[in-house]
Amino acid sequence: MKKRKINIVFSHYRISSIDLMKFFIFFIFSFSLVACHDVAKKQQLEELSILDKRVDHIQREYETLKKDTVSEIIYTMKELKYRVKFDIEDDTLSMSMAKDLDAYNRIYKKLNLVETYGEKILFGSQKVKNSIANLTNDIKNGDGERANYDKFLAFETDKVDNLQQILEDMSKLQKENIRAYEHVKDAVEKFAAELSQN
Repeated sequence: MKKRKINIVFSHYRISSIDLMKFFIFFIFSFSLVACHDVAKKQQLEELSILDKRVDHIQREYETLKKDTVSEIIYTMKELKYRVKFDIEDDTLSMSMAKDLDAYNRIYKKLNLVETYGEKILFGSQKVKNSIANLTNDIKNGDGERANYDKFLAFETDKVDNLQQILEDMSKLQKENIRAYEHVKDAVEKFAAELSQN
């Protein structure tokens, strides 16, 4: 008698082949979603790791560029410009020296622009590294707006690309104008010394 009751109870939970198929399809679909999410998550984290390494490289390149002592050159140029400004008389200038002084002034402005680029890299790179770290943690923990992870990743990529471009512009401008400075500095310094003696 007990055996019959058990059969009746179990009969209420019989699964048809259609229900079984639905369950199987749902299981496969759910598994696929989880698998796709895991693949996307892994790819996003890998891309963020690459971005972080790119920022590290930008920071190292910037530190290397700083060794060219642009700040010291700017300070020296500023002092000399000040001396020449108050000692010079237009009729004492030869055409050649006028060109050198004009070049000197342009170099001074461009080296100041190099300093501005450097500040953008110095502060911008650290800000981007913090953003990358925060997004990495969000993706690892599934926090924040998951649907926008790719959008945020693209945004950080754009910022790193921008930093890279600033670094390249800075490097080019710095090298060109340090060479130009070396070319005219002796003549301008000699001219400034002669003015001081008069």
